[in-house]
Amino acid sequence: MESTLQDGEFAIMSRDFSVIKRFDIVVLSSETLKETIIKRVIGLPGETIEYKNDKLYVNGKYVKETFLDQSFKEQKKREMESPLFTNNFKVTLKKGEYYVLGDNRLNSVDSRALGTFTIKDFKARGGIILYPFNKMGRTE
Repeated sequence: MESTLQDGEFAIMSRDFSVIKRFDIVVLSSETLKETIIKRVIGLPGETIEYKNDKLYVNGKYVKETFLDQSFKEQKKREMESPLFTNNFKVTLKKGEYYVLGDNRLNSVDSRALGTFTIKDFKARGGIILYPFNKMGRTE
C-alpha cells in the first residue's frame, strides 16, 4: 500500500463490514498467498471496473482517485520504465465480489493476480493510524 501506508505504522481498524465503500482500505485473508494483505477496495459487487490510460471507470463513468499521489505515480513509472501506473483492464464483478488493488500498482499483488474477494475474506477495514504521530489520522 505504499505510499499510503508504510511498514512500522500502527493503526486501529474496524471489523464492521456492513458498509464497504469504494476506496476503503481493507485487511484481507488471501487463500492463494496464505497470508494477510492490505489493499484498497476499487470495485463493488455487480460493477464493471475498467482502467484505461491510468483512469478508473466504474460502469463507464470516470471516477477520480484522489488518494493517489501524482508525484509518487510518476516516480514509480520512471523507476519501472512503464508508460502506465495501472495497466489497462476491464472486469465485471458478480454478486458478492469485491475488486481490490494496492496503491503501488506497479508492484502490487492484488485482484489482478489473485482474483476477486468476498466478505468472508475481509478481516478489517478503514481505521486510524496512531503511530508514528506525524501520520496520525484516518486511513484514506
